[in-house]
Amino acid sequence: MRIVLDSSVAIASMKPAEPGHPDALAFLERARAAVVAGGARVLAPAELWLEVYVAEQRLAASRASRASRTSSESGPAAASESPLAGLAVELVAPADEGAIVEFLGLLTRRMRGRRPFANATDLVYLWAAHGAEATVVTLDEGLLKYHGVVCDVTRPQHVRLG
Repeated sequence: MRIVLDSSVAIASMKPAEPGHPDALAFLERARAAVVAGGARVLAPAELWLEVYVAEQRLAASRASRASRTSSESGPAAASESPLAGLAVELVAPADEGAIVEFLGLLTRRMRGRRPFANATDLVYLWAAHGAEATVVTLDEGLLKYHGVVCDVTRPQHVRLG
């Protein structure tokens, strides 16, 4: 199975208060095991690492701020490990501009004016999945609306990894 990991899953795994946190954690654990066993390939555009890095930095700054306000307590919270640690994620990059133009043309034809385009970042994940014949795994409600337009899009708890 080939999956394109959307940053929403990795980011939710770092935030216990997020509604999708348990599903994100469980999925990442299952994905690591499936990749090691050869039952899955996890792919992503470069945006995944950028988005996760920004989220990690924001969480670290928030923890540091909380720790400095409550310095009389047990000290700063321990930094958590990156959600991508130990997960072999293959970078998907376009061969050339033509591949992107072709994808956008296909997306435009299939949309037939039904709903507005996703934001540019969402388009990158859709493009990566389409090109790799993969399924986007996401918690992003806006991205879920594109299921079946150019690729499969699903939630982490619905992915069956062997």
